[in-house]
Amino acid sequence: MKSILYILTIITGLITSLFVWIYIQRTNLDYNSEGTFFSAEKEVVYHEQAMEYYGMLALIGILLTGLLMLRLIVKRKT
Repeated sequence: MKSILYILTIITGLITSLFVWIYIQRTNLDYNSEGTFFSAEKEVVYHEQAMEYYGMLALIGILLTGLLMLRLIVKRKT
């Protein structure tokens, strides 16, 4: 049971770090007045609204990873 908790904590931590990285990348883009960013090199259009969702996913992931870490610390003391 303890090893499953370690693996789950590592996986959620990695996924959370991915969402934080995407959120930081999206905040640095120059959006136009319509709320879109067009990348000519990648031929991709990014929408400003998606940045908020990545921020929420990052926050939820940080909370979940923190709860799992707290659970590991409590289990280790007992």
